[in-house]
Amino acid sequence: MTLGERLKLVRGATSQKAFAAELSIHENTVSNAERRNSATQEYLLKLAEARNINLHWLLTGHGPMRVGEADGSLLQEKIHLALAEALRAAYGSRYASVPLDTRARALRAGASYLRAIGVTQDTLPDADALAKLVRLTIDVMRNAG
Repeated sequence: MTLGERLKLVRGATSQKAFAAELSIHENTVSNAERRNSATQEYLLKLAEARNINLHWLLTGHGPMRVGEADGSLLQEKIHLALAEALRAAYGSRYASVPLDTRARALRAGASYLRAIGVTQDTLPDADALAKLVRLTIDVMRNAG
């Protein structure tokens, strides 16, 4: 994941304009940073403080996303494993008929969504909820393509 992608993930569903207002910066600062994978120190510090973001994760993609979280890599593994199990459960005997590329994209989208909403080890949805998320994601991908 690039810096720009991590910045978008932190911003979440908030518009660039609203996010810029929240941080008291110009909207172009947000747009340029996400598009160019480059940000000013001032922007990164304001963002980290406003959203409790671990600067090391923001700059490198390693470690926990938020200050005070457990190791993000372990949480990531748990999310991926839970989504993979949910995908198998959701499709049962039809699992093998879902193209590998579709499964991979659905798992990536599901993991991105769960990170964006701030899922932790304690708030990871149950298998049924994850199965619904994966099925919905694949349905949306099929209808879009």
